[in-house]
Amino acid sequence: MFNLAEKLSTRLLKAAPETEPIILNRRRIYILPTVYGLLYTLLLLILLIGSINYNNSLGFALTFLMASVALISMIHAHRNLSGLKIQSATTHSVFKGQDTTFPLILSNTQGIDRLSIKLDSAISSAHYVDIYGASTITVKLLAHTEKRGRLNIGRLKVSTEYPIGLFHAWSWLQPDNYCIIYPAPDKNAPPLSFQQQGDGNSNSRNKGYDEFSSLRPYQKGDAINSIAWKQSARGNGLFSKQFDSSGQQTLWLEWNIASARSLEHRLSVLCQWVLVCEQKGIQYGLRIPGNTINPGNGHRHRHCCLTALALYHHKDEE
Repeated sequence: MFNLAEKLSTRLLKAAPETEPIILNRRRIYILPTVYGLLYTLLLLILLIGSINYNNSLGFALTFLMASVALISMIHAHRNLSGLKIQSATTHSVFKGQDTTFPLILSNTQGIDRLSIKLDSAISSAHYVDIYGASTITVKLLAHTEKRGRLNIGRLKVSTEYPIGLFHAWSWLQPDNYCIIYPAPDKNAPPLSFQQQGDGNSNSRNKGYDEFSSLRPYQKGDAINSIAWKQSARGNGLFSKQFDSSGQQTLWLEWNIASARSLEHRLSVLCQWVLVCEQKGIQYGLRIPGNTINPGNGHRHRHCCLTALALYHHKDEE
């Protein structure tokens, strides 16, 4: 009966992500007795029948006292979830095969202690939390990644059996929380082989930037190798080096040049090349079927290129 009720409750939810923050109200909280609750009810029936049969006033008193405890337990189990506010936080992209986390912000809007709350989803392990008073906590659900692309947290179950385990209260929600999983970089990728910007026939290696030009204040997204550490160490803030680009080569990461034995291997090779270019501070662009990313560098450009590789869908290329 309990499993059937859970399956029916999941069908009542929308498949699309919900508008956040999500507040658990009485209309979306389900509650049923646990196995121990059913045994407890059976015990109450036995005590009631025995008290009626022997007209035992103490037996009636014990039966009604135990029934009151069960009712209070049911009320507390429902109240432990009612009014809880849940909102997604920013996720961080990882490479295929690494563990990722889905942060959720839980806010206690009513000021009562909420104990033994269980968070569980299909892609992550169960996590128990306690929220004391009118406080807000951040819970990170751990998930292992097995393939590239967009990983959604999916339907999340919030449940509790507080205070004594006689009743199971739960609610299903669909947070708008996802993580981009990059392809796993191929550490044994072939040496870099690119085309110069504006030259579709000649292959060349980028030998770095040309002569040093000037300094400017550090901006978010600048390559680490471009930071002028000596000047920054004087205590006047971070500075980035600027170079004369009159003879600078722009490197293109080409889909056809990245020869590989399969689609996923090709994406892994391109992923490794992106990381190598970023590590060396090289300006690079990316060309894959259906998408061209203009040359650049820095954290934002790296994320843009790796996301394009992560979300690439195979059609007729292989």
